[in-house]
Amino acid sequence: MYEKNTMLHLFQNLEYEILSKKPTILGLIQFREGLYL
Repeated sequence: MYEKNTMLHLFQNLEYEILSKKPTILGLIQFREGLYL
């Protein structure tokens, strides 16, 4: 539980940084694919 919450929090921070720097659909798709691979 704690590990999942921590990882989710970290990924949300990364996603926020990526979106704030390069709010592109392609970048978001690549980021999502990176999470699932």
